[in-house]
Amino acid sequence: MKPTSLRFRITLCYVSLLAAALLVFGASVYLGLQSYLKSSLKDALVESSTNVATRFVSQFNAKGKDWVAGEVDETYAPEIRGGFIRITQLLPSGGSAVIYQSGNATDIDSAQVSRLSPGDITPGDRTEDTASGSSLMVYALPYTTPDHSRFLIESGASQRPIQRVLWGLFITLVILTPLTLLAAATSGYFLMSQPLRPIAELTRHAEHIGIHGTGERLPIIASGDELERLSLSLNQMIGRLEDALAHIHRFSADVSHELHTPLTILRGELEPIIQLPNLDSILSDAVGSALEEIDRMSQIVDSLLAISRLDSGGARIESTQVDLSELVSSTTDQMRLLADERQITITCSSSGQVQVSADPVRLKQVIVNLLDNAIKYTQTGGHIHTFAFIDGGFGVLEVADDGIGIPEESQPHVFERFYRADKARSRGSGGAGLGLSIVKAICSAHAGAVSLTSQEGVGTTVRVALPLNSPIPARGAEISKSRPPLGERRTPTYGDPPAAETQSVIAES
Repeated sequence: MKPTSLRFRITLCYVSLLAAALLVFGASVYLGLQSYLKSSLKDALVESSTNVATRFVSQFNAKGKDWVAGEVDETYAPEIRGGFIRITQLLPSGGSAVIYQSGNATDIDSAQVSRLSPGDITPGDRTEDTASGSSLMVYALPYTTPDHSRFLIESGASQRPIQRVLWGLFITLVILTPLTLLAAATSGYFLMSQPLRPIAELTRHAEHIGIHGTGERLPIIASGDELERLSLSLNQMIGRLEDALAHIHRFSADVSHELHTPLTILRGELEPIIQLPNLDSILSDAVGSALEEIDRMSQIVDSLLAISRLDSGGARIESTQVDLSELVSSTTDQMRLLADERQITITCSSSGQVQVSADPVRLKQVIVNLLDNAIKYTQTGGHIHTFAFIDGGFGVLEVADDGIGIPEESQPHVFERFYRADKARSRGSGGAGLGLSIVKAICSAHAGAVSLTSQEGVGTTVRVALPLNSPIPARGAEISKSRPPLGERRTPTYGDPPAAETQSVIAES
């Protein structure tokens, strides 16, 4: 269960509201029952004190002390019923005399019940703690007989039964509330799967749209509510985006195609001029510079046209069985001359045959572009290593250098067309910024992927993964042994955690 998922948050909100409701309900029941039980006990004590006063104490002067005590014992039997009764006569002199006091009962030691002074006598109840640990509620009732004799009738009872009932209720709430919340959370979580299932289905389809081409759409949720409107709106948005992308691809292809003719005409017009005898040196330099720019623009136009065709699926991909190891080895040998001019060492290794389904011409273009980038941005005396191996169901090519690396802020953008990590680079050293865009387009056309790990000032490793033509088990031990170290720098192998490195591409072509 992910804490950030919609199902988890809805379930958490539901359970939180239920928990708050149960807490309020439990507290209300507990406090309400406590108030009711104490009020009922007080009412019983008031009734008992009133009956003792009106039935027995009112005849005290006529029948005497013994009669009152006997009648109270016979009628209420406080020791047997677990109650407390005390009758005190308030003397005119200001003193008092106890004419009756019940004996000890369960949870009640009558001798420990405090006596009120004549000056503090007011009708009402009070609570006293007993030696047994329970509390005793005592109600005091002042009473004056018709012959003006004054008495204080006190009636009490232990509150332990109330405490037992409240403790039982508390234990019940403590046990049942978590169980109720757990049951509610479990049932709510699984119940939410049904209404959220259409959203999960939309998400699953949306994650695969665009991977295998255009024209895919989300399933329509025929629920007649907001989910159906959402699926329809998303499909309409996907259609608009596809139209916009198709327009951009057509525009790039059309512009690239239309620029070929004027560039060819310009080259045809300028080449005879530069071949004229006795041509002025200034004019010769100007014409030569113009021809160089025309060649550069022609390369850019060809690259844009290739990218547009690859992105739109218009480029023809000849998928054949290609030994990636052999192709990497032969291409590395061809690029070694360019590296030797800058005193850069290129080495190549592999873990054996790596058969992939690919267009060998396009695949060689990927290797050339990556090696060209590595050579451009590796200092004199540096080292570049290419390595082909198998990882799972993919044939993998890694091109590692110990060059200047890529700034972290530039890495997310180096696949973009015309992007150049260093804006100050010259045309000669920096390229047009289309090489890696072509690499990405070719990899996508082959259902593959390109990524890299890079650290500024340490170097860069580019990783190209293409589907295998047939499953060949990878040999991890041979992979690690066959890769030589790059001086003091260890090139990270696939599966190693990148240290302060970020996925991107080497730089631009």
